[in-house]
Amino acid sequence: MENEALTALFLGQLPGFRLDTVQVAETVVVIATSIQPTSACPTCGTSSARVHSRYRRHLSDLPAGGTSVTLELAVRRFVCQEPLCRQHIFCERFVDGLTPSVRRSRRALAVIQHVSVILGGNAGAALLKRMQCRVSASTVLRAARLLPPVVRSVPEVIGVDDFAFRRGHVYGTVIVDLETRRPIELLSDRSASTLAAWLKQHPHIKIISRDRSLEYEKGICEGAPMAQQVLDRWHVLKNCREALERQLARDRTAILEICQDQVPLPSLPRTHSEQVRRSERQQVRQQVFDRIHALSINGRSQRAISRKLYVSRGRVRAALTAKVQPPLGRQQSRSGILAPFLSYLQHRFSQGERNAGQLLREVRQQGFSGSRKRVAQWMQMRRTAPAKTTPGPYVAMGR
Repeated sequence: MENEALTALFLGQLPGFRLDTVQVAETVVVIATSIQPTSACPTCGTSSARVHSRYRRHLSDLPAGGTSVTLELAVRRFVCQEPLCRQHIFCERFVDGLTPSVRRSRRALAVIQHVSVILGGNAGAALLKRMQCRVSASTVLRAARLLPPVVRSVPEVIGVDDFAFRRGHVYGTVIVDLETRRPIELLSDRSASTLAAWLKQHPHIKIISRDRSLEYEKGICEGAPMAQQVLDRWHVLKNCREALERQLARDRTAILEICQDQVPLPSLPRTHSEQVRRSERQQVRQQVFDRIHALSINGRSQRAISRKLYVSRGRVRAALTAKVQPPLGRQQSRSGILAPFLSYLQHRFSQGERNAGQLLREVRQQGFSGSRKRVAQWMQMRRTAPAKTTPGPYVAMGR
């Protein structure tokens, strides 16, 4: 009964062997002998029962109880009984479990391959060493190369987007199978020609999801003109948000008038503890305010006051500018840099001017010192028709 259990444990993967003994020391050595009566010649396939000689094979197996296991197998060499076969002597062949010329069992090799795919060379070798399976990092990588190639299904729905090899310097294109949600290709750049060349090699693609890049649009039209182009979900939400912001900005005046007509809600009464903390903070701010003015009267500079009281120079400057300490609460928002010119811009907009660059030149003559982006944003929020520089496909989609 015990022998049957040991045979099932150590030789279950090796049919055709008889367990002789198990020696337990620093390592577990399993000694077994081949009992199959014949073996087939690897060259001509003729079955032979004529034994030429015997030898021993040593295989590393999976550890047992935290101890490494070695299989010592007594196998034979046979004489080929086919006169015309060039293979006169051959080593014994086994149908299952034992590959010729290997020094490791199949189940041990399977574990090494699994670890190599997940962890790689150095990390995989370190873990296997802890598992009493001592192999080098190079052996782990070689085991991974023995795995059969993964046969991937032909994708019909893909997504195209850019990614950074080196952020801000080198960018490429990633192609994702949207049905399996796995990347299938990395292109060296994000040009239309590279994407078109890849699509021509995959004519089976039916649907392509992309962003708003005109370069990708050009590449898809050249490489897969029959494929349907769709906008990915993130850009759909982005377009909706931008459209909503523009619409709300156009109706801002009407919205403010409606809000002013509403009865303001009374503020919630503060608790006693909140009132005490607010009063304490106001007292501390008032003490700092008084000390800043006292030190300034004594002839201290703003930098010296800032170092003395451990406050910023901006706070010192604001305190010296103000006559009294402002109360705690939300401060009113400051008017933007474009505020003095809003009436002129609105007047020119009502006259039909839609060129942000022309409006920028006009307000700069009046003293505007801001950037072109601020004027362009103001114009974009009020634009109801596409600009002259808008690409044709987007004009057609917006109708």
